[in-house]
Amino acid sequence: MAQSLGDFSVAGSLGMAARALGYLALLGLAVFFVRLYQVRMMFRRVQKEHGIPIMPHSFLFGHLWTIGKVTRKAAWPRDATSHWQLHLLRQEFPELESAGLLYMDVWPISFPMVAVFDPDMIAQFTQTQSLPKYWAQGQREFKPFTGGRDLVHLEGQEWKAARSMFNPGFSAKNLLSLIPSFIEEALVFKERLKKAAASDDVVRLESYTTDLTFDIIGRAVLGTRLNAQFRPHPITETLTKQLQLLYFALNPKKELNPLRPIKHWIYNSRIRNALLPLIQDTVRNYEKIEGPKTILTLALKSYVNEVQDYSARGSIPPEFIESVVRNIKMFLFAGHDTTASTLAFSYYYLGQHPDKAAKIRAEHDEVLGADAAAAAERISADPTLLNRLPYTSGVIKETLRLCPPVSGSIRQGPADFFLTNPRTGVRYPAGQGFMLHAAGGVLHRDAAHWRDPHAFMPERWLVRDEADPYYPGRNTWRPFEMGPRNCIGQELAQLEMRLVLALTVREFDFEDMYPADAPTLLGYKGYQVELPDFVATGHVKDRYPVKVKPRY
Repeated sequence: MAQSLGDFSVAGSLGMAARALGYLALLGLAVFFVRLYQVRMMFRRVQKEHGIPIMPHSFLFGHLWTIGKVTRKAAWPRDATSHWQLHLLRQEFPELESAGLLYMDVWPISFPMVAVFDPDMIAQFTQTQSLPKYWAQGQREFKPFTGGRDLVHLEGQEWKAARSMFNPGFSAKNLLSLIPSFIEEALVFKERLKKAAASDDVVRLESYTTDLTFDIIGRAVLGTRLNAQFRPHPITETLTKQLQLLYFALNPKKELNPLRPIKHWIYNSRIRNALLPLIQDTVRNYEKIEGPKTILTLALKSYVNEVQDYSARGSIPPEFIESVVRNIKMFLFAGHDTTASTLAFSYYYLGQHPDKAAKIRAEHDEVLGADAAAAAERISADPTLLNRLPYTSGVIKETLRLCPPVSGSIRQGPADFFLTNPRTGVRYPAGQGFMLHAAGGVLHRDAAHWRDPHAFMPERWLVRDEADPYYPGRNTWRPFEMGPRNCIGQELAQLEMRLVLALTVREFDFEDMYPADAPTLLGYKGYQVELPDFVATGHVKDRYPVKVKPRY
C-alpha cells in the first residue's frame, strides 16, 4: 500500500510538472504571436497610414521570405557579409531605392529595421541630431562583456564625461609620441613575415595582423607588451574566447547555452584580474611617468583634474577602476579587430592591383628614403613623416570604403521621429521601435555618390576639385561614423596602418593561395565575410591565405 501511494505521489508530481511546462509553452507561444502581430503591424501602418511603399510583406514571415528569394536568386557567395543583402534588395526593387532607405521586417531573426543609405538622411540621426544607440547593443549584445557601460554604449552626461576623459589619450599629438613603441611591435610583425617567406608555408595573413594590432593597442592603452605575436597572452586569449559568446541577432545555440553566463563570469574575472595590476600601477605612478603617456595614464590624469575633492593618490574610487576595466576591454576589442581586417584587406587589394602597389612604394621611397630597411629609424626620429603619405592614406581610406569592418551605426529614435528625404521632401516614420541602421557599407558602393563604386581607386582621395566626379561627396564616407559619436580610435587606427604599410609594402609581396575554383564576388576571391563565431564584423574570406614573398 505504501509503495502504491509513493508511486501515485511521483506520478502526480510528474503530471503537475508536465502541465506546468505545457502552460509555460502556451504562454511563450502567446507572447511570440503577440509580438509577431505588433511587429508586423508596425510595417503595415507605414504602408497604410503614411502611404510609404515597402517590399512585399508577409504577415507570417515579414520580409524574411522576400529577402530569402532575392538572395537565392543572386549568383553571389552565400557567406558574403550580410550588408550585401541590401545591395541585392536595392537592385531587385529599384522603385524603392529613391526613398534613400528600406524598411526591413526581419523579426524574429533580428529587430524591425529601417536601413538608411542616403548620406544626408543618415546625418539627420547621427550628426544634426545624434540619437541614442539602439538599446539591444548595450543591453543584449555587449551586456555580458562590459555591462553595456562602456564608451560605445553609454548615453547622456555619462558618455560625455567618459569621452572627455579618454579624448586626450587618443589625440593625434599624443599618438605620435607613442610611435617608437608601435614601431617595436611592427618590427616583430616584419620578422614574422620574413620567417613565413623563408619557410614558404601558407599563412593566414589576417591572423598575423590580428596579433600585431593586439600588441599595438596594448602599448597604446596600457603601455605594456602583450607579446601576442610570440604567444597567446592571457588577456588576449580570454578576450577572444569571450567574444565568441556574444551575439546580436537570433542565435539559439548561444542563447540557450546554460554554460554561457558561467563562462562570461569566469572570463570577466580573468580579464579584470589581469588588468587590475596594470591599472593600479598607473594609479600609483602616473605623476612620475616621464615621456610619452598612454591612453590610460592621460585618462587618469583627466579624471583627477576633474574631481576636485581628490587628495591622495591611493584614493581613486573603486567605481572608477571598474569603469576603466570596462572601457579597456572595449578598446582592446574594437582597437584590434577592425584594424586587423582593414590591414589584411589593404595588402589584398595592393596584391590585386600592382599599379597601385607601385604608387604606394614610390611614395615611400620619396618620403622615407630609398632604403626600406632604414624606414623604421627615420620614422622613429620623426613620426610626423607618417602625416606626409597621402597616397598611403588613400589606400587605407579606399579599403575602408570598400570593406568597412562594421557596416554602420545603429540608433533608435523617439516614437514621433521622422526622416525627411532632402530631394523629395517625403517624411518617413522612423521611431516607434524601429532600429535605425546607418548603412554605410551600402552607401560606400552607391553609384549615385561614388564614380566607379566597386573599383579600388586610392587616387580619388587625392582629388581636391569638388567638380571632379571622383571627388568624395559630403557625408558619404562613414567607416568611423560621423557626428559626436564618431569612433574615438579612428586616428589611432589610421596612424598604425600607415606605419605598418610603410614598414612592409616595399619589402614583401603576398601571393594569395585561394583555390583556382574558389568563389568570387565582383571578381575578388578575397571578399568580405562575417566569422560565424564572432560578433558581426567583416573579415577577409578565409582570413587571407598567402605565401609571403620577399622583394629583395
